[in-house]
Amino acid sequence: MRRGMKYFGTDGIRGVYGEGMTEDLAYRAGRALAAVVGGRAFVARDTRSSGPAIEGALAAGIAAGGADVCAAGVLPTPAVSLLTAERGCSFGVEISASHNPPEYNGLKVFTPDGRKLPASAERAVEYYMDNAPPVSGGGVRAEWSGGAEAYAEYVLARVKELAAATGRPSDLRGLRVLLDCGGGAGTEAAKRVFGALGAETGALCDDCRGECINVRCGALHPEAMCAAAGAFDISFAFDGDADRLAVCGRRLYHGDEILFNLTRFPFGGVVVGTLMTNSALERRLSAQGMRLLRTDVGDRNIAEVMRVTGARLGGEPSGHYIAGGVTGDGILSAAAVSLLAASDGLYTLACDAQASADIPLLSGSPCRRALADAECAAKRLARRVVIRPSGTEPVLRVMAEGGDAEGAVALVREMLG
Repeated sequence: MRRGMKYFGTDGIRGVYGEGMTEDLAYRAGRALAAVVGGRAFVARDTRSSGPAIEGALAAGIAAGGADVCAAGVLPTPAVSLLTAERGCSFGVEISASHNPPEYNGLKVFTPDGRKLPASAERAVEYYMDNAPPVSGGGVRAEWSGGAEAYAEYVLARVKELAAATGRPSDLRGLRVLLDCGGGAGTEAAKRVFGALGAETGALCDDCRGECINVRCGALHPEAMCAAAGAFDISFAFDGDADRLAVCGRRLYHGDEILFNLTRFPFGGVVVGTLMTNSALERRLSAQGMRLLRTDVGDRNIAEVMRVTGARLGGEPSGHYIAGGVTGDGILSAAAVSLLAASDGLYTLACDAQASADIPLLSGSPCRRALADAECAAKRLARRVVIRPSGTEPVLRVMAEGGDAEGAVALVREMLG
């Protein structure tokens, strides 16, 4: 969890179904959201087996709080970001644990402008989750099934704008594209988009079985995609809710390489990255008269810095890319990268060597002094070291870059493990 927060982490509420994420928690979150935001809710989910139960409890809580529910079925997270406002809703919820395995589930909450719920509103929601507001009732649930089509139309329109702005054709006929859908929520929309663009597509893990979501497939496990990539010109893997992307051509591309390629579109001279962004990208941007701004990990933090600075492109090595929008969008990013691959290919970026590790937090997060001592010791071996608690899992995430990065990570593990 984030500092000072009981339920909300880096990206919404998340936990193992039946333990950290239950129907009771979803019901209380629904009532709290109705109390804090009110109006009408746009609700969708990924393909997890626990999704329908969580959706039912969440919708019941929202209705008990007096707000209406537009239930849109299975949709990717960027579709909820887009459609919350288009359907006249005052907030949106994607029921998903993103890249986590199938035993997890969670809630990602959006404002009408498509952004993640701000921290001030999250704190108010947490208060009402533990201090139940009165049941007012009267909320009505209505089903809607046009989400995948509406979202795909949006992506196609954006792709055509990007193509026109750079003098590239938006027709991908002749391009062979592999889509690893990760068993997740982006399957239908991804197929619609690439089919409409004329690409010759193949698919992996597109059967949307909830018990298989993110299991040995998708953006966090691109090995299956890479193994099958030889028959295709470009291959893409999405995570469970399709806000994250991995790309393979003749090899698997580093996430910062993809962000660098996206700068070939006219998004302006400022790019927003995170503490984990490779220093090679910063140097390459500087050489081209561009600037990298760093923020904390998470696409919500990237989106906030983009909002404040007016930047139009941001991303992180994990595969979240915000290209002219307000939240990570794996399918739009994949389509944009396809335009580059089909015209003059993808550029490479010689990334500095990085090493990383997750250290389980068996007895809580180490004290600040211990963290500072470990970071100081590791910086004697590596040029840059990042040590941070995860906002989604009970682990300490460690990254070292340059020099003896492997040795630096091993030293941190020894000191804090």
